[in-house]
Amino acid sequence: MEPIPWWRGNLPVETSSFVGRETEVRELVKLLAEAPLVTVAGPEGVGKSRIAVKAAEECRDAYLDGVWLVELSGERNGDLLAHTVAAVLGFREESTRSQTEVLVEFLAGKRLLLLLDTCEQLLPACRDLVGRVLARAPGVRIIATSRQPLGVAGETLLSVEPFRTPDPAGPGAGLEDDALRLFLDRAGTAVPGLTMDEAQLKAAARICRRLDGIPLAVELAAGQLRSMPVERFAERLDGRFAALSANRALVSRHQTLRTAVGWTHELCTPAERLLWARLSVFAGNFDAEAADWVCGDEHLAGVPDLLAVLVDKSLLIRVPGGYRQLDTIREYGREQLVRLGEEDRLAERHRCYYLDLARRADAGWYGPDQEAWARRLNSAITNFRVVLDSGSPAGAAVYGRIPVPASVELAGALWILWFCLGRLREGRYYMRRAIEASSPTDPGLPKLLWADGCVAMAQGDLESGRRRAETALAVALQWGDYEAAGHARLRLAVRSLCVGALEEVEPGVKLVIEYFRRAQIMTVSEPLALVTAAMAATWRGDFAKAITVLQEVQRLCDDHGERWARATGDYVLSIAQLGLGRLEEAELAARQSLAAKWRLRDTTGVALALDQLAVIAAVQGDGYRTARLQGSGMRLWATFGLRGFGSESMSEPRTVAERTARQLLGDDAYDTVFAEGHDDDPDSAVAYALD
Repeated sequence: MEPIPWWRGNLPVETSSFVGRETEVRELVKLLAEAPLVTVAGPEGVGKSRIAVKAAEECRDAYLDGVWLVELSGERNGDLLAHTVAAVLGFREESTRSQTEVLVEFLAGKRLLLLLDTCEQLLPACRDLVGRVLARAPGVRIIATSRQPLGVAGETLLSVEPFRTPDPAGPGAGLEDDALRLFLDRAGTAVPGLTMDEAQLKAAARICRRLDGIPLAVELAAGQLRSMPVERFAERLDGRFAALSANRALVSRHQTLRTAVGWTHELCTPAERLLWARLSVFAGNFDAEAADWVCGDEHLAGVPDLLAVLVDKSLLIRVPGGYRQLDTIREYGREQLVRLGEEDRLAERHRCYYLDLARRADAGWYGPDQEAWARRLNSAITNFRVVLDSGSPAGAAVYGRIPVPASVELAGALWILWFCLGRLREGRYYMRRAIEASSPTDPGLPKLLWADGCVAMAQGDLESGRRRAETALAVALQWGDYEAAGHARLRLAVRSLCVGALEEVEPGVKLVIEYFRRAQIMTVSEPLALVTAAMAATWRGDFAKAITVLQEVQRLCDDHGERWARATGDYVLSIAQLGLGRLEEAELAARQSLAAKWRLRDTTGVALALDQLAVIAAVQGDGYRTARLQGSGMRLWATFGLRGFGSESMSEPRTVAERTARQLLGDDAYDTVFAEGHDDDPDSAVAYALD
């Protein structure tokens, strides 16, 4: 299957063959053409998610704005559902309004398919969000998977039951039945080259009947053929169910699946069982490093190798960059963890690991590994939420009590995730809560305050940002925390820039640099401070001074292999070079900014760079290129839910460029070429701009 561009969807690549369920998939595709919401409902372990993903894959070409999977199995905080969906869509959070309100507004003009997987974890929140989307976004279709219906008006149900089990009297031991087909397929993966005679096929069919055709139970059973012949496994399974209940009718499907999971647990080695239990502390995705750090100790060595074994036994799912547990498997593991008395200890190790990860990301961001850190932080968001939510009374009931100071430090340390990677509203949600719970003497408070101020200003809430930054600066100077003082002072300089108090910017930036020098630290905020000073210089018309400052930005960033702040500086450099009439230099700087921002998926930076290249093309007298780039820029702003063209000083050059292009081409030709650019997908638009 061709890889899907990241801006068109995120459906996972299948890691195992799709067996059976063809009828359900066809029915789901048919229902989607008729109904805005289809809930794939059924008991645990029947394959609801795979049916939904397969159907979404088959009809994805019908959705111009993509097909998006939102995995909710690890989520427990319904307040953040809209944030979770927005992050999956690549929708940058900027407004101070309700995230649900802004998300629904963003979706109103889209034609996309949204797959909300495992909704039973957040049923009230899913019901509310889906209802709002359906009321305002006629081009959006939603597939929900859940153990029970959402209960939304207009909901269409697709009920999924276990596979029909093989008929013991049928020819060929029921080879036409999906349960047996699935068993044989997974058995062939577990034991390459496996063949079965008629007696073995009948034993396999008996296993499928014993397991009620529940797909997850069948897969788990097939994995046991590594350790015992199929006839022996069938006999032992018969014995297990005979012991469970003398009356087979009294054994529910839930008990059947629990029995299969429990039997799989018993057949694991002690080390595999211990790792299974300890992995239940994770929510959502985790990588091998996290598993080894959190779960490994003197009693459990070789965690990376054991992870591969659990994948082979269908107890873990591989996902990009790591692993994930199915809910049923995680729930069973959590029960074992509690029984072992390790729940609190593992929660503490989990907390320590993710706090350390945030610290390392903060320290490593000013360096050559920004793309890798961006991927790791975004992938770990569900586990970060576990730690942050556990600091509240409600979260403690689910996750176990974590000390409040840990939440305070973590919320501030994740400023890169909140600010640089665009999770502004979610960041403010957690930072506000941490500030309210913090002690005035908490050492993490100054950072938390300036980080919240930074995000507030990025949302356009300049006054809240100013108050936070001023408080952070006062506390930091009182405590002699010059690193926090430098960050806080930078936020005040940014605020001065935004309100047009340009004479305050340069003195403020000088204090920023002085504080960082006194703290003897190197941080990405140093080049960002210089970019702020350079922007103020360009707005004053002092382009030569801006270029001198930005050359220092380039030196600092290049010395550290840094690209995000460098690309921001290159955008401002392009404006300054254009102000001096140096068109080639201006175009080169804008192209460099665009290329770097595209690699980092900084969609705001991409859209701004496209706009700047359009302005340059207008100055060069190229009306066609101007119109096409402006069309592409408009598409980017709309695709990622960005809030227009920035401040008036940023939007005025674009307006002048459009007027120039219309004069060069004529209105009709401009509109035609603009539409060509608007029709370009983001990959094509960026390729054209860089050509």
